[in-house]
Amino acid sequence: MQKILEEQLQQALKSLQSDGGWPVFEGVKIEVTTPKSSEFGDYTTNIAMALVKQVGKSPMEIAEMIKETILKSGDDKNNTDIEKIEVVRPGYINFYLSQNFLQSRVKEILSQGEQYGQGEEKKEKVMVEYSQPNTHKEFHIGHLRNVFIGSSIVNVLRKSGYQTLSANYFGDTGTHIAKCLWGLQKFHSQDNLDAIENKAEFLGKVYTEASQAIAEQPEYEEDFKAVQRRFDEGDPELVALWEKTKQWSLDEFNRIYTMFGVSFDVLFYESVEERDGRSLLPELLEKGIVEKSDGAIIANLEAYNLGVLVLMRRDGGILYGLKDIPLAKKKFEEFGIDRSIYVIDIRQMLYLKQLFKILELYGFTRNMQHIEYDFVSLKGGESMSSRKGNIIQARVLIEEVTQKVSKQFPEAPNVSMIALGAIRFAMLKYSSTSKIEFDMDESVRLDGSTGPYAQYAYARIASILAKAQEQGIPVDDLQKVGLKISESKELDLIRELMQFPKLVAEIAEDYQVHKLPHYALRVADRFHSFYAECRVIDVEQPELTQSRLALVRATQIVLAETLRLIGVSAPDRM
Repeated sequence: MQKILEEQLQQALKSLQSDGGWPVFEGVKIEVTTPKSSEFGDYTTNIAMALVKQVGKSPMEIAEMIKETILKSGDDKNNTDIEKIEVVRPGYINFYLSQNFLQSRVKEILSQGEQYGQGEEKKEKVMVEYSQPNTHKEFHIGHLRNVFIGSSIVNVLRKSGYQTLSANYFGDTGTHIAKCLWGLQKFHSQDNLDAIENKAEFLGKVYTEASQAIAEQPEYEEDFKAVQRRFDEGDPELVALWEKTKQWSLDEFNRIYTMFGVSFDVLFYESVEERDGRSLLPELLEKGIVEKSDGAIIANLEAYNLGVLVLMRRDGGILYGLKDIPLAKKKFEEFGIDRSIYVIDIRQMLYLKQLFKILELYGFTRNMQHIEYDFVSLKGGESMSSRKGNIIQARVLIEEVTQKVSKQFPEAPNVSMIALGAIRFAMLKYSSTSKIEFDMDESVRLDGSTGPYAQYAYARIASILAKAQEQGIPVDDLQKVGLKISESKELDLIRELMQFPKLVAEIAEDYQVHKLPHYALRVADRFHSFYAECRVIDVEQPELTQSRLALVRATQIVLAETLRLIGVSAPDRM
């Protein structure tokens, strides 16, 4: 409807130019938006105020002339979709949709089902790289935020019609690996590693133990460096230990991914990209993109105000940049993508700019975008560090939230579904660039801006539809029902449901997935307000009952799809 109104406004201006003597406008963009309050209509435009200087009249006069021109343009279907057009100070033109049009949106949702809001198929192919955990370290709540943002972006892009590949890039080599291997040999050589119950947690503790030992006792530094050199040179014993323990981490990662319903189309590994980076290094040196400096190899980007990026240490160790350069090329050349999205924490903003600049200097200019996110801590907690050993493990967070849900919803048939949804929702409702203090008690409340609140709305809808079926009222073919919707709470709910397709398309452009949880809350609020004032099942009014059941079912479709996009399950009971 926004596009239709923008076209009508464009036609009105052309008519006023030809018949009313108005000038040809330059640099004027017609925009129709949704007002913050429904008292100002369903759509509004400030175009009249933008034309004051060129037309030479007051905004109110201009707005009235545009309004009258639209009303005189005919009585075709588009005009019957609008119930009223009004002009309000200082010159806004507000449009109010007709009841018939709003009722037709319910029919549209019912007929399209889960395809409602699905965008047309796009030619552009996109890869979203997210998660990127380091093996031999524990999966913590900061990793969860990355996973939730990345998987939601993937879902939205697919919903919008883009060919989308989800990719993960495992940090399975580097200094942290060498420290863990050194710690295993130094402090746990006599342990029966196969008998350890929680192997991933054990590796995280070994890494912390090794990091602290090296920091506190400098004499360990050379011992550790020797192990690192042996590992880099392919020592068979260390490589075998690395492969064994790496799988422990990967098994834990996959367990968490499965728990949250996340999967990947493509898997990358730093150990593979490191080899490709070494092979690419001579060419980078020859082209002058990188240079030798005190035994190390660097990219001097100070001319671009991007500082210096070290790609290889003096001891020959390869750093992130030299691995990410060939990986960036591989994504486009081997997978045929048109856009590459990196979901990486905010600390890496400079690094990503450096990487993109190096690729540009290399002659590789493609569409690469960084979606950053900020830190996560528990309420009242300190910032996390694997080296300090004070991280909040994802596994522990899940267990504790699940326990709280068990107490909050003792009769829920699937406590895990509610708990996992509560965690996802609580992290996703904040803008990715906002810091989060995760409050476990707040996340499971039924009366707040939470996942359980949105899930409860869905469960209530499912209960209403089930009750109707129990009473012999059909709910499987509601799109054929003649709708009788006129109450303000009914119409407000429809107006909210109408926003879904536009919201999906918007997020596919700006990646601000936090808009989805807030939309789910608005739909839940509108539904609860409707349900409080409008009796749905009334045996004495079968037509009204069928009409309201149609609206309830439409709400269920939109709410379920909204929750699906952010990876939150929609339970039938709570």
